[in-house]
Amino acid sequence: MYSFDSRIRYSECDSEGKLAVTALLNYFQDCSTMQSEDLGVGVKALHERGTLWVVNSWHIEIIRMPGLGERIETGTIPYEIRGFFGKRNFFMKDAAGQYLAKADSLWTYISMGTGVPERIPQDIMDAYGLEQRIDMDYRNRKIAIPKEGGEAVQDIHITEYLLDANHHVNNGKYVELAAGIIPEQHEVKKVRVEYRKQAFLGEVIKPRIYRMEDRIVVDLSDTEGNPYSVVEFQPGIQI
Repeated sequence: MYSFDSRIRYSECDSEGKLAVTALLNYFQDCSTMQSEDLGVGVKALHERGTLWVVNSWHIEIIRMPGLGERIETGTIPYEIRGFFGKRNFFMKDAAGQYLAKADSLWTYISMGTGVPERIPQDIMDAYGLEQRIDMDYRNRKIAIPKEGGEAVQDIHITEYLLDANHHVNNGKYVELAAGIIPEQHEVKKVRVEYRKQAFLGEVIKPRIYRMEDRIVVDLSDTEGNPYSVVEFQPGIQI
């Protein structure tokens, strides 16, 4: 397990003074990045090999969102590495050690040049080690897009603001974009994200929103209707 302590900042809060969902995802992403950097298998080291990790899916369960100034611990647990894939849990706890949120994620190790998955080298597997996965609701990573009833909204043009060090749209930005195009305020207790292909500078995302009784699905597709990412929000706390 790898973890770090922090405190909820004003810039990370929503209009109610609670940690925003997009900020929670950033904590999780930063946690795995810092673990990799500390182990010597971070972004620069992978780029020297011509490889990188891309995330395939997130499933986040939110028990309670921490408020402004609250002290927290954010952690990650790699629990399975096999072939091209790595699976990680994430968690956030309060000062008393109680869970605030739990997450499961699937990652693929790929070639930067071809975008094709590569077998994970033994030294990288050895660097992380594996631990027991945490107790949570594990689900299929696939998110079904309803066949009809979707509402098309304004196109999103991909600018440098949305890119990360791997030069594609950062995985957390898809959630930020999905939450940002829902005009009314909603509360969520679970967030699921499926990534289907990478988006790059200059491309265009054509979002479509599907509202159902128990969830909202946001399809973020390219101009041909092929999804970059699908984001699902289920009721519980404010986005």
